[in-house]
Amino acid sequence: MKKSRIALMSTALVAAGATAIGTATTAQADTTNPTTNNTTTGQTQTAKTSQSELDANIKDAQTAVNDAKDKTGQAQTAADAAKGAAVQSKSQASTAQATTTKVQTDLSTAKTAEAEAQQVADSATDDAINQAQDAVTNQQNQNQQLTQTVDTAKTDVDKAGDSVNSAQTVVDQTNTDATQANQTVANAQAQVDHAQDVVDGKDSATAQQNLATAQQDLSQAQTNVKQANDATKQASQAVSDAQTKVTSAQTSVDQANQAQSAAQQNINTATQAQAAAQKALDDASQHQGSTQTFTLGTEYVNALKAYNDAEGYNLNSSDPVVQRLIKASDAMSQMLKFQSNAVDKNIKINGRQDLTPEVLSQLSTYAAQLINSMRDEFGAPHVIVTNGSVKFAGDIADEVTADQWILAVENAHDVPAINRAAAKNGLFSKETANMYEDAALAKATSNLGEWHLTLDDFKQMIFTSLQSFMANDEEWSHANSILGAAAHGKDQYFGVSFSDSIGENVLGAPGKTLNFDSHFAFVPQDSSYWVDESKFDKTAIKNETVSANEIKQLESDLATKKTATNTAKTALATANTNTTKAQNTLTAAKTTLATAKQQQANAQTTLTNAQAAVKTATAAVAAAQKAVDETSASDATKQQALSDAKAALKAAQAVQSQKQASLTAAKVKLATANQALAQAKVKLANAEAALKAGQQALANKKVYLD
Repeated sequence: MKKSRIALMSTALVAAGATAIGTATTAQADTTNPTTNNTTTGQTQTAKTSQSELDANIKDAQTAVNDAKDKTGQAQTAADAAKGAAVQSKSQASTAQATTTKVQTDLSTAKTAEAEAQQVADSATDDAINQAQDAVTNQQNQNQQLTQTVDTAKTDVDKAGDSVNSAQTVVDQTNTDATQANQTVANAQAQVDHAQDVVDGKDSATAQQNLATAQQDLSQAQTNVKQANDATKQASQAVSDAQTKVTSAQTSVDQANQAQSAAQQNINTATQAQAAAQKALDDASQHQGSTQTFTLGTEYVNALKAYNDAEGYNLNSSDPVVQRLIKASDAMSQMLKFQSNAVDKNIKINGRQDLTPEVLSQLSTYAAQLINSMRDEFGAPHVIVTNGSVKFAGDIADEVTADQWILAVENAHDVPAINRAAAKNGLFSKETANMYEDAALAKATSNLGEWHLTLDDFKQMIFTSLQSFMANDEEWSHANSILGAAAHGKDQYFGVSFSDSIGENVLGAPGKTLNFDSHFAFVPQDSSYWVDESKFDKTAIKNETVSANEIKQLESDLATKKTATNTAKTALATANTNTTKAQNTLTAAKTTLATAKQQQANAQTTLTNAQAAVKTATAAVAAAQKAVDETSASDATKQQALSDAKAALKAAQAVQSQKQASLTAAKVKLATANQALAQAKVKLANAEAALKAGQQALANKKVYLD
């Protein structure tokens, strides 16, 4: 620690003390205690001795200031309490001014002590350093005491605040009591005035007139109540009726909404059903089969059966049995006409690669349709188109095409080709016998390149081939084969296909021609025909072609569905209209109900007002009757009433005086409490200022000690 800094620390301490003195003096400038002069002077004159003595002088000066402030507060309290002591207060104020002047003198003395302390610092020794350490310790002790003083002052402020609040509560209550007492006096005075008027005979005629008027008003008010009560009942009934209509209308709306929802559901269902029917018709139209028929006729059937019974194949062509069959065949043939199909014409077949299993399945199904119609007439088992039978027919055509076998040229079946196909499909065969095929020349063309044919062309080849089988005027073994002569009483597996071979000068046609032969393959359901059934797929192929009758049925169904849809639309339109009407009715009913409720409320208000008017009128009649009774009473009674009123007024005035005195006393206590609170706040401010100064002094001493 530098010795030169001791003086600076002392100077700061003196300045802090002077600041505290100035603050305290300013806060309490009303009055002071002259006795503090000697104490303050004695403390400041010892500052020359040492640093610790200077600090002690400052502390003593602060104590003197605090005492002066306390006594100033006491003087202020005394001044407020002593009414008319203005001269004395003026003297105390003069004394306070003298104290302020004295404090300023003490500050000047402290500054002188600062200069002397600087001289002491210049010649400081180790003792001075120890004295500085003691000064820090002393200042810490002083600050602790100042902190306690601040805490005590805060507690005093809180207590004073509570006292003020309590005093204010008492003032409020006594003020209310005084106000009530004033009103009681006013009422009592009015009674006295009224009793005096009665004694004096005033308003006697007026009292009678007032009674008559009050009675008339009461009668009218009672009439109004009756009318208002009737109106309220009517309004309540109107509300009840309107509510019933609203409930009914709401039920109608709910029912209409349900009907509308049901109608909408019906139209959705009908629309979906119509769409489904339309789709079914569209799909069926894409698969609509030919309406082609192959009718044998009764005569042909009977003639062929007679031919078979007579073993006609052994008869001469001139035999009547044969001639009958020839005529029947010619008649039948003239009736048969192929019918083209527009859908089939759009399916192109330009080469063998286009004779796919799917196409062959369609052709086989078409041929089976014609064959089965003939077998139905003849009473023979049907043919069944299967995956295996279609493949078998296709294999025969492929093998014949590979051999470039032309039926018109060879005039015989290509038995080796048939047998090779049979072996591929697990069927039994004989080297020199055709066990499965009926073949016919189907078509010849000079176009040797792309075929430029259609599915319709191949169906016509099938139809033409069947014509040649059934009516050729030469032989009827093929006809019997087509009609199931080798079926062994069971349905046969069936398929059809076509071979194509190029020949030259075929049937006298000049040049090369492309010749198509049809191959109708029949496989009996007889175990003797099978070698390996696993090679033959007996799965039946579903006939996806749709007949004309099925198309008509689908069209009829669609028409029915359209009618149902239109009916549902009409029903929905009606339901929508009914819903709108029901909703409008409900809205109107609700409006009527709201109006009825408002009228009911108005009627109730009118009734309430009328009842209040009756109550008021009844009170007015009673008051008027009382006034008449008073004016009609004897003089003694009137005089007694006046005396009673005056006594009541006197008693009320006595209570009024008491309440007013209590109010005045409460206000005085409130003023005293407010004054005590103000003094407590001043003490707190002074204590906080002193503590702040002490804290600053301690900080300065620590700095310079370091």
